[in-house]
Amino acid sequence: MGFMSVPSSGGDFKVFVAYNAKAGRWYTKNDGKDEPMFEVTDMTAVFDMPNLETGWFKFSSGVAPEKVMDPSLAEAAPNPGTDFKRGFQIDLYSEKNLMGLREFSSTAGIVIEAMNNLYDLWMAAPENVSGKLPVVRCSGVLPISNKHGTNYQPTFEIVGWTDRPAALAGSGASTPPAAASAQAAPQPPAQHMPPPAAGSAKVGAPVF
Repeated sequence: MGFMSVPSSGGDFKVFVAYNAKAGRWYTKNDGKDEPMFEVTDMTAVFDMPNLETGWFKFSSGVAPEKVMDPSLAEAAPNPGTDFKRGFQIDLYSEKNLMGLREFSSTAGIVIEAMNNLYDLWMAAPENVSGKLPVVRCSGVLPISNKHGTNYQPTFEIVGWTDRPAALAGSGASTPPAAASAQAAPQPPAQHMPPPAAGSAKVGAPVF
């Protein structure tokens, strides 16, 4: 069921965490530093599921992303124009693994499917009604092949629950188009090594 359909084949600056579906790997960078992105080896973080947003996104290499957010998960905004795709964005937090607050967004169908599965797990969990947030780990990747080649779908698991971190206290407001245009879209580095093996991460006590 999930929270959105899968597409067919000024606010403060937030650093992105990016998922490279071709490599099956995660990347981020240091806050406020003009440095290359680096790989996130343990993708475990608090996911701000109550403030997940959907909308229309236009990502172009080397330029700022354009966003038109939906009024709600149940109501889609009108298509703003050519090259915009349906997608989502959500704030994640991990001081250990992501060095703080990060924004995760995607328009890739296999990533939306993975997030739909996570959304359903979150909605069905009894801890959801307590107001706690899920601690989520990407425990592996699933290869998906088609005529365009092989991409890797992340597998998300809820490994714990926590009170809302202070870093997520002000999250959830839609990013105004003007603010969104001031953010440069990060490009994950080229990746030629094999992706992590599916199910390779061990689920234990959540570390974030």
